[in-house]
Amino acid sequence: MGSDMLLFVNLLIVLIMIISAARVVGKVCLMIGQPRVLGEMVAGVLLGPTLFGAIAPEMFESLFTPEIKTILYMLSNLGLALYMFLVGVEVNFKGYDKKFFSSAGSLAMSAFFVPLLTGICLSLSLMKYFGSEGNSLYFSLFVGIAFSMTAFPMLARILQEQKLINTKIGATTLLSASIIDVLGWLTLAILIALVETSSVSGGILTIIFTGIFTLILFFVVKPLLKKMGDKVEQSGLLTQGNMAMILLLVLIAAAITDFIGVYSVFGGFMLGLVMPKNQVFQNELNSRLEHFVIVFLVPIFFAYSGINTHFSGLSMTILLLFLLILIFAVTSKYFSSLFVMKSMGYSWRDASAVGSLMNARGLMELIVLNVGLSYGLLSQNLFTILVWMAIITTALAMPLYKSSYSVELGKRWVFPLIKYSKVKER
Repeated sequence: MGSDMLLFVNLLIVLIMIISAARVVGKVCLMIGQPRVLGEMVAGVLLGPTLFGAIAPEMFESLFTPEIKTILYMLSNLGLALYMFLVGVEVNFKGYDKKFFSSAGSLAMSAFFVPLLTGICLSLSLMKYFGSEGNSLYFSLFVGIAFSMTAFPMLARILQEQKLINTKIGATTLLSASIIDVLGWLTLAILIALVETSSVSGGILTIIFTGIFTLILFFVVKPLLKKMGDKVEQSGLLTQGNMAMILLLVLIAAAITDFIGVYSVFGGFMLGLVMPKNQVFQNELNSRLEHFVIVFLVPIFFAYSGINTHFSGLSMTILLLFLLILIFAVTSKYFSSLFVMKSMGYSWRDASAVGSLMNARGLMELIVLNVGLSYGLLSQNLFTILVWMAIITTALAMPLYKSSYSVELGKRWVFPLIKYSKVKER
């Protein structure tokens, strides 16, 4: 058997392991009341040095060779571009009145900027232990972005599972999360532009090119896509020709943004934003693309992240810093959301429920962390700590949400820093 064929067989074995682990651990998470994607995140970590590499180091090294890692990296980036494209497709700012948009916007601003500033301030303490050799300002901004993210697509699936998608709380939370995603990716795009060019002038140039790219999408590509969307709505069918055109546009958008110095997934996300928002088009597109991306490509990304998730030189200091990061990440997102919702007339219970849900960072956080690792913005240990922070905050979202409506748990745990008051549930 030739070397190329051996490499292919090796790849098939690795892919079988990845998909099997993702489905099994995902199923376990569903059984205990957690979203499947949390299990897929954990499965990716377990396939890395954390478990598989520790139990069977020789087998791990023989399967996850440098060549296999390169292929997984390429497939995961392709999967991310397509996944972020689907996320952009789901983001729809139409259908909301000004008052509702204003409320959701206030929640988004608070739940984005308070954790952002918290992360920036905390990074000053972390720099001594995790600071890279690069620019300290870039490091601080990146930690802030990592604190500020909320997983819009995961939140949508949690709300659907809990039958909250059409409630006022669900709609407000979902719209706010989508705004946070947009803000997060725009901020990250600016940061990466500055990192890539190593100068303010170069960063400004990249931002200008990104602005031109965005304007072309909204004022040239979007009208053309609308015509395609109208035809799909009339016929009720997304043709193979339409699908080929969409895939080509995703690849072109990813290539352009990567070329101008912005991470390729940003191109997929921005293209998704300008896609037709009519229901028939979205249903047709999701039926053809969503399952393949989520079942096959996204677990590859989790596995690739898991390979990079390991401690080198674990110490009590690092564990304490991990707890510090986790506490600040959870509380900054939770309380910033809680007090804004309470100021808008919601009960403490409802406000706490929203704060709990906004803490779900999920896949969006892992994407951001992988961008930071690839650009040298964070060390290996900090990457590992933030991966576990993403997993734990996501796992906490539903238990905290449920405890917000439990009187005893609410008195004991959910409102320790505020005066507990009984209010009639909405």
